Amino acid sequence: MWNTGFVIPGMLVLAILLVYYFVRPRLPTRINRAFLAVVLTNIATVASDYLASKADDHYQTLPLPLVSALNLVYFIAFFARIFAFFRLTIVLLKLDRPGVSGGKSLAYLVFLISEGIAISSPLTGAVYSVDRAGYHPGPLYPVLPICSFIFLAWGFLLVIRYRKRIRKGTFNSALAYHLILAAGTVVRILFPQYLVMNMFCLLAILVIFISFENPDLYITDRGPAFNTRAFTEWLEDPLHRRNCRILGFAIRNYNDERSMYGGAQMDQGLRLIINWLVKQFPDLLLFYLRGGNFCLAGSEETDWEEIRRKILERFRAPWQAEDTELFLGATCVEIGLSGDNTPPDGIVNMLIYALDEAGDSADIEQTLMPTEMLKEFERHIEIKRLLDQALDRDEVEVFLQPITDCGTGKVIAAEALARIRDDEGSLIPPGLFIPIAEKNGYINLLGEQVLRKVCAFIRDHDLAGSGMRWINVNLSPIQCMHSHLPELFSGILREYGVPASAIHLEITEESMVNYAKQERQIEELLRSGFQISLDDYGSGFSNLHQVKKYAFSNIKLDMSIVWDYVRDRDALLPALVKAFGEMGFSVTAEGIETREMADAMKEIGCGFLQGYYYSKPLPMREFSGKYLRG
Repeated sequence: MWNTGFVIPGMLVLAILLVYYFVRPRLPTRINRAFLAVVLTNIATVASDYLASKADDHYQTLPLPLVSALNLVYFIAFFARIFAFFRLTIVLLKLDRPGVSGGKSLAYLVFLISEGIAISSPLTGAVYSVDRAGYHPGPLYPVLPICSFIFLAWGFLLVIRYRKRIRKGTFNSALAYHLILAAGTVVRILFPQYLVMNMFCLLAILVIFISFENPDLYITDRGPAFNTRAFTEWLEDPLHRRNCRILGFAIRNYNDERSMYGGAQMDQGLRLIINWLVKQFPDLLLFYLRGGNFCLAGSEETDWEEIRRKILERFRAPWQAEDTELFLGATCVEIGLSGDNTPPDGIVNMLIYALDEAGDSADIEQTLMPTEMLKEFERHIEIKRLLDQALDRDEVEVFLQPITDCGTGKVIAAEALARIRDDEGSLIPPGLFIPIAEKNGYINLLGEQVLRKVCAFIRDHDLAGSGMRWINVNLSPIQCMHSHLPELFSGILREYGVPASAIHLEITEESMVNYAKQERQIEELLRSGFQISLDDYGSGFSNLHQVKKYAFSNIKLDMSIVWDYVRDRDALLPALVKAFGEMGFSVTAEGIETREMADAMKEIGCGFLQGYYYSKPLPMREFSGKYLRG
């Protein structure tokens, strides 16, 4: 008599697992299909094992062909189940790809031979036989445990050998389910009357589900969209990239919008967007990557132009959250993957980079991602590496650009500008590495190294004896948010014995947008003796009322308004410079490139001039040789 007490509870658990698996969103990946094969073959094995066992117990009252057929189905399912577990391991280790070894052909041969032996049993009695005396194991019945151990040992060795292909957690889980199945096989050999092997298989399936197949691992917490991990794993399947196009889109100025509306409101907006996308485009895969970045994936034949039009049209209307309306813009990025061999991580990083660039744009509504975007992304990664290397080795260079007094024509100050070089020694434009430093958290260290080198320059040279009074050092908006900035800068000046009056700090109009958040830092810097200049005036949204509130010592006119005035002279800029003078601010005109520009700025009352007409930024050694005595 067979003990079937473990069967019904196990079947109930499998049924619940299967229902949960199908009702939740899931990716059409090879690992999902392999897992589904494991579950279905296990259900078939458990059900046929139960029915065959009952038939064997009641063979006297049942037709013998039926008893034999039920046993045949069980043995076929048994071999299919153990092979399904092995194939799951092959897929998990990414050994199922063309040209990758792993003994797949031999594995299929062993599987087919085992199934052939089972199928022949009604005629040969190889694995089992059924007659008037009941069910009898055949001479090749030991093929079952032998086949199980072959595939388990094989899979175990592959996991050990190819462990570097998978994450550490995946490696541990793969070892765990192999050991569980091996233990179940041993128990089945020792206690054949108990149908307990199915319970061990169920435990192995639960380990696999929790580790790799739980839908919650791949679904973002902001709605029914897949996350970045899911996107990466989906891209790992070459079949998905043979005829695939991706439309990514970003919420324009996402960080600013999140600050304005608040995190809770913005999260509601993200859920509204995701739910709308799922409803509008049910045949496409939706991924939410992070930071207001989304992408839809589908075939090349999809009408992507119409999808892009619908998305941008929807974003022209507000998204109604619980307490407010969210007015959000969007920019689109499109990429084709057909025939592309870029690694999945590279595609994900490239797309996020492109979306970040598009999302920060204030005036671009649609962006088509060309092939050159990959080269641009690779250049971005290379600059990031060079910046990291320069900071780590303290190889950031400081160039100085002179500032000239309009009255005397002499150099009385300079602006310090950070520079880094590539591996060939060529300078990298600051417009390329400064944004990377700000986005990746390097800007504080970059600013600290620049200030230290400026202080060392002042300490080692007689600036006053050469008529120079100060050096300007730039502060980025992110630096201004640093709560310990005043203490840090004051400490550096004390370390080099440099008075605070020798350093003027430049902040941009962009910094003034968040002035309330950094007011304490700026007030502390002023109390420490630093002077503050407002850089790039005219490039942003500052007005005279804002400027009047803050204790700036100098206003630097952005080169754009200087050039506009020289091209088309009107009364606005002269009146503005006069107003600054009456408010107690000195004025510096940037971007001076000709004598005509210098004369025009001098005529309207600017006190200081800076630009290529006088000098381009120079390395410190060259600057000191040209402008300083001795």
